[in-house]
Amino acid sequence: MNKYIIYKIDFRLLLWLIFAFIIATIAGTVSHEYGHYLTYQLAGVDAKVHYASTSLIIPDDFDGIISKKDTFLMTLGGPLQTLFTGSIGLFLLYFNRKKIRLLEKLNMIHWFYIFLALFWLRQTANFVLWTTKYLTHGYFSQQMDEVKLALHLNIPEWSIIFPTAILGFVVTMHVIFGYIPIKQRFTFIISGITGGVLGFYLWLILFGKIIMP
Repeated sequence: MNKYIIYKIDFRLLLWLIFAFIIATIAGTVSHEYGHYLTYQLAGVDAKVHYASTSLIIPDDFDGIISKKDTFLMTLGGPLQTLFTGSIGLFLLYFNRKKIRLLEKLNMIHWFYIFLALFWLRQTANFVLWTTKYLTHGYFSQQMDEVKLALHLNIPEWSIIFPTAILGFVVTMHVIFGYIPIKQRFTFIISGITGGVLGFYLWLILFGKIIMP
């Protein structure tokens, strides 16, 4: 196992990465919602971005029709933004792979590429939340974008959320073991768990509803 990971924590890096994960969790959530917002605008309707959702703003004199196609595209906008951003990060890592793999410690710009690529991890996190809700409440939520898209396409509810969760997990493992130096991997994993949970709690539970109601 020492070939792939060294169980040693760089505490200075740990604190920095925890903070970065908190910021990335917030930025990922808000930018996802702006993906929805953009498709709302393209459909010709106004919208407002909240801390974890996007709502339609329909004026009293609105006489248009929001078609099923528009509804599908509005739902698709958020996941597309997330996956597009993650794919940009993967491309930047791949483009700089030779330089990165020679480093014992990543530079700031390389960490930025890492966090962009990990936008893919949202898909895995969504699946975990989806299954957790089933285990705790006894039913699968239909509020996840991926589930809504599947219902629009008349395919099983898990048909999009599950394979994209697997892809997200594969991308995450590829990023950790393919681009993060072995001496920094354990610190990164610990900071990811800690910072991700803290970011979720601070934004989605505590402060998000106050800052972006």
